[in-house]
Amino acid sequence: MKTPNYRSKTKSELVRALCTLTLSSAAGLLFSATAFADVVVEWNSAMTDYSESQPPPGIPPYIESRVYAMAHLAVLDAIAHGHNYSAEAAVAQAAHDVLVNQFPGGAVGFDTLLATQLGAIPDGEAKTRGVQFGARAARDMLRERANDGSATAEGPYVPGNQPGDYQFTPPFDGPPFNGYAAVPKWGLVTPFAMNNVRHFRAPAPYTVRDLEYTFDFNEIKALGSINSTARTADQTNLAIFWYESSPNGWSRIARLLVAQQSHSLAEHARLFATLEVALADAYIASFDSKYLYNFWRPFTAIRRAGTDGNDLTVPDLGWEPLLLTPPVPDYPSAHAAAGGAASAVLISFFGGDDHTFTLASTFPVPPRTFNRISDAAKENAISRMLVGIHFRLACTVGYDQGLAVGQWAVQHIR
Repeated sequence: MKTPNYRSKTKSELVRALCTLTLSSAAGLLFSATAFADVVVEWNSAMTDYSESQPPPGIPPYIESRVYAMAHLAVLDAIAHGHNYSAEAAVAQAAHDVLVNQFPGGAVGFDTLLATQLGAIPDGEAKTRGVQFGARAARDMLRERANDGSATAEGPYVPGNQPGDYQFTPPFDGPPFNGYAAVPKWGLVTPFAMNNVRHFRAPAPYTVRDLEYTFDFNEIKALGSINSTARTADQTNLAIFWYESSPNGWSRIARLLVAQQSHSLAEHARLFATLEVALADAYIASFDSKYLYNFWRPFTAIRRAGTDGNDLTVPDLGWEPLLLTPPVPDYPSAHAAAGGAASAVLISFFGGDDHTFTLASTFPVPPRTFNRISDAAKENAISRMLVGIHFRLACTVGYDQGLAVGQWAVQHIR
């Protein structure tokens, strides 16, 4: 496979038709274009609601993305049978069984939703067969992902000692962490759609003596500081708005867009499976690149600028980002990659970029309105610079990396 050009943003690449399972190609499934069309959406909402209900620090987004992809792929598999069964029952049972296994703390809520949905379906052989198909799809998915590398992704990490090398950031550099970098082997997790994570690897970043780095350094030093006087009020709101979990936020965007149009249950199943797979693979690709390049975070770079050999960077020993820096290397931004991947899927499914929607954040800032899906993804990416935790290059390259992953998912989730 040819290595993707991460800096390519042609419209033809973004707007590829998503191969959806329509009613005409799913003859015999016991649903109409509108009946029970929200069963898939309800399960997507249930899984993100559970995640958002968890106390700080919450569930890491790379774990969320893996579980969401597993649940929605099981759903897609559950409705792939040809005839004489309830597709709604299959969807409900498949999603329930994966989520109860992966998020056991949510079992009560998941059990309640399953009972409600199954209770609305007439008893009979079709319902029984649907439940059986859903349970089987969940078992197959759980077995397939049992040894995917996610359980062994944590491990020791030894920072380098050269300018530009990633260093532990507060509070992970002191007690009780005493030096912690999250899941350094997440890039080894088995992808869902990517055939080889190296095909989606980001190009090498700049060095700390490059002029582009100097520009990025001074930009984030001014705009990303907790005490910034250069960042506008809207930029502050923007930065905080997008600080939330990407899998949750982009799932919410998909639900908003779905509500604007009429789709079948099968189309919902394929949309959310493709979306969550793209998000999961974007995290895998991003972490592969992060721990290959091990580039330092702005917090370290600004405080240690006096040691970087660049006469155009000036240290600030008291500099702090607007919000907490996650314990992973800077380059590329996984948050930006997730947004790029999600936008590629949504633009393809909805037949273009021009869609207006108003999105609320889980953080206490005003909602934001977008007229294009890509505008939201680009704003999501650059928010990581404005919040003070990623250099601009990490944001732009992460976004491009995510586009490539999302486009691949669109082509390969069938």
